[in-house]
Formats: sequence, C-alpha cells, structure tokens
Amino acid sequence: MQNNIPAVLSVMKFIYDNIMYAELNTKSDYCQCCGFDGEIQIVADDSGKLIWECPNCGNRDQNTMNVARRSCGYIGTQFWNQGRTQEIRDRVLHL
Repeated sequence: MQNNIPAVLSVMKFIYDNIMYAELNTKSDYCQCCGFDGEIQIVADDSGKLIWECPNCGNRDQNTMNVARRSCGYIGTQFWNQGRTQEIRDRVLHL
C-alpha cells in the first residue's frame, strides 16, 4: 500500500462514505538483526515446516523479529501454529 497512496485514499473515502466498519491491515514487521521494516516472509524449511524469515538478511530466529498479523479478528504478535501460519501465508491480498 505504500506504493499506491492514491488507491489507499480512495478506499478510505469509500469506506467513510459507504461502510459502517472496515479496516486496512498493513504488514509492518521488524527484524531486530538487520533493522528490516516491512513484511517478514513465511517460507518452508528443509523438512517442510513453515517458518518466518527476514527477506533482507535471512534471519529465522523468532526471538529476534517482531511479526504482527490479524488472526481471529485481533492483531496478534505471537507466532502461530502450523495451521494458522499456513492460513496466513495463503491469504489473498486485494490491494
């Protein structure tokens, strides 16, 4: 959404004019190892387990990254089980 501010403003105006409640969810994760601020990726490790990885430095240590995602209606900042992590990975972005 950072690359298309006019579209974000258009969506916000539509929400304001037409919808009682709506929200825009952004991904502002942070890697404490390299300072990356953006979207930490979900990747499969060698055994097929889904893990979180910094796209900038390759950090996979969950203790040194901050990840926030909407889960069950709330913004969560913990790390999730494999099923929820897969659901988060498979989400479709609309904007």
